[in-house]
Amino acid sequence: MLSRGRAYGKGNQKYFIFKINLYTRVMPKRRRKQVVVNTTPELPYQKVRVEWIDILSDSGWATDKEFDKMNLSYPVNEGWLYSKDKKAIKLFASFDRDDDGTITFGDRTMIPTSCVKKMTKLS
Repeated sequence: MLSRGRAYGKGNQKYFIFKINLYTRVMPKRRRKQVVVNTTPELPYQKVRVEWIDILSDSGWATDKEFDKMNLSYPVNEGWLYSKDKKAIKLFASFDRDDDGTITFGDRTMIPTSCVKKMTKLS
């Protein structure tokens, strides 16, 4: 079975290349799915980036040199700010909206306010 040929070359010197499929069928081209970017459904929550200090723990044995190299962690979280009070902030990074409009939250994080170093509002 021969597929369509394509012409390659410049001017009068054209070369035709044909695909030959002896053992397989010619598959139709697949349509690409459209990807929509930078759209956020209306949420009553502000999107934020939180930089904070986290505890580092190790239950293994170590020398004094290894112990001296131990440092705190400085993680960064991005998500929607669910709530903030004197004790902690609560973030979520994913959600699902039901047909009746209720929201189910996923990827939830609770960070002590005393550990937060910087919180930036995102657009």
